[in-house]
Amino acid sequence: MEVSQYLNVFMDECYEHLQVLNQSLLTLEKEPDNSELLNSIFRAAHTLKGASATMGFNKMASVTHAMEDVLSLLRQKELEVTPEIINVLFDALDLLEILAKGITEGQEENIEVAGVLQGLKKYLAADLASERKEKEERRTTLQLRYLPEEIEKIKAAVEGGLALIHLSLTLEKDCLLKGARAFMILRELETQGEIVRTIPTAKELEDEKFDDDFIIGILSKKPVGVLVQFVEKMLDVKAVKGEIVEVDKLLVERRGTVQSTTTTSDEPQKTSQVKASSSISPTVRVDIKKLDDLMNLVGELVITRSRLEQISLEKGDQLLGETVEHLSRLTLDLRDQVLKTRMVPVEQVFSRFPRLVRDLAKETGKEVELRISGAETELDRTVIDEIVDPLVHIIRNSVDHGIEEPFLRAECGKKEQGVVELRAYQTGNHVMISVTDDGRGMDPEKIKARALEKGFMTPEEIEGLEEEEILNLIFLPGFSTSKEVTDVSGRGVGMDVVKTKISALGGVVQVSSVKGEGTTITIRLPLTLAIIQTLIVQLGEDVFAIPTGYIEQTISVARKDIRKLRNQEVAILRGEVIPLIRLQDFLGVPQAKNEHLEELDVVVVRNGERKLGCIVDTLLRQQDVVIKSLGSYLGNIDGIAGATILGNGKIALILDMRAVA
Repeated sequence: MEVSQYLNVFMDECYEHLQVLNQSLLTLEKEPDNSELLNSIFRAAHTLKGASATMGFNKMASVTHAMEDVLSLLRQKELEVTPEIINVLFDALDLLEILAKGITEGQEENIEVAGVLQGLKKYLAADLASERKEKEERRTTLQLRYLPEEIEKIKAAVEGGLALIHLSLTLEKDCLLKGARAFMILRELETQGEIVRTIPTAKELEDEKFDDDFIIGILSKKPVGVLVQFVEKMLDVKAVKGEIVEVDKLLVERRGTVQSTTTTSDEPQKTSQVKASSSISPTVRVDIKKLDDLMNLVGELVITRSRLEQISLEKGDQLLGETVEHLSRLTLDLRDQVLKTRMVPVEQVFSRFPRLVRDLAKETGKEVELRISGAETELDRTVIDEIVDPLVHIIRNSVDHGIEEPFLRAECGKKEQGVVELRAYQTGNHVMISVTDDGRGMDPEKIKARALEKGFMTPEEIEGLEEEEILNLIFLPGFSTSKEVTDVSGRGVGMDVVKTKISALGGVVQVSSVKGEGTTITIRLPLTLAIIQTLIVQLGEDVFAIPTGYIEQTISVARKDIRKLRNQEVAILRGEVIPLIRLQDFLGVPQAKNEHLEELDVVVVRNGERKLGCIVDTLLRQQDVVIKSLGSYLGNIDGIAGATILGNGKIALILDMRAVA
């Protein structure tokens, strides 16, 4: 079978099942007696086993098959849910995630699974002896019983020259799809005669509610030996025994004791019809590349709309103006709908962290509770994919550096169990994600001492820093307050990665901390990276775009009100001193007009807690713009986030206000 065309669908479903398994196992650890939860875990493992076996991913199928065997014993109360079993199941789950990644990279066959399989199968070994005994007992008692009307039908068939044959089948122990195999055997046997009844019932066979053995009662003209050989040739059949049964020796099934489930030749067809008539899913899986292409087309449409608006203003034609206005509304609606199709809940990321916190707590010997809120908040898919690593680093730091050991928390009058809160919420065109812990907090003096020790700053440079700037030193490459390097932290790369990654997404990271009470790290991210709202400003003959996400307000400042403080131009805004910067100096723009103006336009921007007033020539208008990369030729330029095409066809550079502020 050509599986490449189904690989994307399989991987999507695979990751969904792995997510269900992860969340459910975490809950099962806290609620070991929850049978419904155990059934849910079993179904997810069973589905994943069948899908991976069908696709030919044998190692994944073997691991899920072994998991299913252990889960089956847990469901039957033959094993108890213990921390040891939970750890083994988590080990298997980790291996499945590695295998899933290996499948996408074509490396599944190179991944070793023997250790995990051995860990799972040791829980099965103790039950093998009793299981074999039970199977032998079942084989001796497994007998077909018929309803009176079925016996009358059999008698008539025998008088017509047919024989009633009982076929006792045993499937191979390692058969991965027992239900599907039993269904195929029944379907093939229907070409040799009429199946009257099976034990277990056909529905139970299809649902795999049997071990390895079952019996089929069939009316056929074929000799017993021919039917036995016919079945023996089928895949996964270990053994077949056949015998002709005399009508006067048939066992009668009492009505009401066992539900009648006569299997006829058209039953497989009915089953498939029922499945086909099930409700159609209200969702459609779409390749992210198609959404990217659609977003690019909408971006070009937005640029063309701006061009039409410019032409309409120049022409002054009322009818053209009304048409362009209507087109603008439609374009904005289309843009909003396309953006919504790209939005996914941050829950897809947040769902990974309960397991991470559990493992970190066990590794560090701490008691930690993770509280999650706002998981329904939505972000652009491209942003979602990029925030996993930063959040992992932040949460690892919160557990390792922030939360104290239980005995230390008790000495400080805190609960022995620490709390890490992960929260997401939307504000304007941004999404805020915060990680808060109630741990020891950050010690500014300790950070300063570490910065001096490692040579990051001189004593003179550190002396002039405010507390916020001291806390921000943790984002320096190689900075760490840990004395030892462990598997969890201490290498000084975590928070550096956070800042670099978030900055690349056009976001901002803020840190606040109170010694002895805890730390909060907040990430501010744009809803989307494709189309943003900007304020168009002019400097000399050039036009620039400032993202409105950084803008706090725009003001007009009289030249005579500008003061100098430590060689820095400042203005006083409602009692607050605001540093000023002339954008033409920062960008090197010649012929700036504001040198001759008495009233200066100032754009007040905020980067974290810092405010800065940017002096410009003219405030033109607000405009949605499509971000275009500068390309590999120009590369990264400080202060420039990208470029866009305006309505008049000219190019405007989009300013990166993090570099300015």
